[in-house]
Amino acid sequence: MVTLGEYRKPWVIVSNNARNSRLGSSLGVRITTSKKPELDSIVELTRDDGLTGRVLCDDITVIYHDELEELRGALTPATMMRINTGLQAALALR
Repeated sequence: MVTLGEYRKPWVIVSNNARNSRLGSSLGVRITTSKKPELDSIVELTRDDGLTGRVLCDDITVIYHDELEELRGALTPATMMRINTGLQAALALR
């Protein structure tokens, strides 16, 4: 969980550990429970992920380590693969 501005929201860290430790920040994509259109860059979470909603792979933000408030665990490997595909769509890498 991260508070950016006035709101505390869940984020998925998508940058690698080597980058994160050297720069003192991480790249994150937001999780929302709001309805969103079906797009390749929006990934639905599953029951196995422990959270409900969708990951907005086109909403990438720098999160500084002092902004990280609560670690909630990891998403499933299958969901992380779908997020990888969502990031590729958002960044026009495929």
